Amino acid sequence: MRRPRKVLHILNSAGGGAALSTLSLIDYLTTQGIASAAVCHDAGTPQERQALEDAVRGDVLYTRLYWWNRKIRMPAWKRPLVEARQIVATGWSLGSAARVAEAAERWHADLIHTNTILIPEGGRAARTLGLPHVWHLRELLGPGHPFRLTREGAAFGRYMAHHCSKLVANSQTSAELIRDWLPSNLLAIVPNGIDLARFQARPEPTDGRIVVGMVGNLTSRSKKHALFIEAASLVDRGLPIEWRIYGHDPSQGGAAHGDPYIDELHAQIARLGLGDRLRFAGFNSDPARIMSEIDVLVHPADNESFGRVAVEAMAASLPVVGMRGGGVAEIVADGKTGLLAEPDNARDLAQKIEQLAHDPVRRRQFGIAGRQRAEANYSVAACAAGIVRVYEQAMSQPLGRVAPTGPADSHRLN
Repeated sequence: MRRPRKVLHILNSAGGGAALSTLSLIDYLTTQGIASAAVCHDAGTPQERQALEDAVRGDVLYTRLYWWNRKIRMPAWKRPLVEARQIVATGWSLGSAARVAEAAERWHADLIHTNTILIPEGGRAARTLGLPHVWHLRELLGPGHPFRLTREGAAFGRYMAHHCSKLVANSQTSAELIRDWLPSNLLAIVPNGIDLARFQARPEPTDGRIVVGMVGNLTSRSKKHALFIEAASLVDRGLPIEWRIYGHDPSQGGAAHGDPYIDELHAQIARLGLGDRLRFAGFNSDPARIMSEIDVLVHPADNESFGRVAVEAMAASLPVVGMRGGGVAEIVADGKTGLLAEPDNARDLAQKIEQLAHDPVRRRQFGIAGRQRAEANYSVAACAAGIVRVYEQAMSQPLGRVAPTGPADSHRLN
């Protein structure tokens, strides 16, 4: 089957789990003789942008892209304002899609790969140029989940059938939510892969101290920091545990007030008497270093389609305490590589953490099994090879070339 010679990757940010997965994929594609370019929404730190630019050898365009999702957590009054700003910046996705098409032509891409379900430009550009389009679902989509589109069910399926050659879900969890909406041959499931060689097992602590950590910037409201903090307060305080939250804290440890969410987290820590036991470790762009500093990873969120941080912990031979929900429940083998607690149940989460804190032998056994599971299921080579197979299938299914349309035919799903 024919492979693409060059892929144009569309990203909604230069940072985050999707971007890291895309960078790993680009590296693998290079070893297979497949070149890459990128169009990225104007977001990400200078370091994240530089990593993307290095990966695609400078073939990257930063521009505003149209986000068509309605996040449940966004207040209804704010949506029209956000929509108005998007229309001005992207021309209702028509202008931004035209820029994507121009980039694809300039860099001679013969396949477009959109790395999130939340932006439509890749599909519109591929139809304009008659190129194959792979659309990547990395979100939990639909009623009761973090991401919503106005067109769901059969309407969503029809739109996808006209705007992508293959739809890739990053987990069984995300795929099951939309499987019945789609034509049977459109959906493929390929988990995210990580560079396992970067992660090494942490030596057993010699001072008896146990570091229990979670990873999630305080700007990421869905990570459920408050649940982690509450669980920490319920764990036996006689255990020698140091609690850490890794991720950017705009409040500088509570010194700068103004964000209600972050202010409440710091107030919660003080209220529960955890000020001398829980610290914010700050942002670290190297997950391998984070995993080398902790003994147990806790991932309190149950609303993610994958849960890359859980795989990173397993790659470092760490036990994981997660929730029975979302992609993490699919990654962690309960009772073998970690323990799963009931969603939003701080007491159950605390009990699972306490079990591992009391049992170093079990922590070590879970860590060994976790590394083996990561090697078997989540290596870059295995997962990227799955994406290449999807590319080969997509190359025989280019989208029909169409003339650019006006706003009345913009297929907005927001």
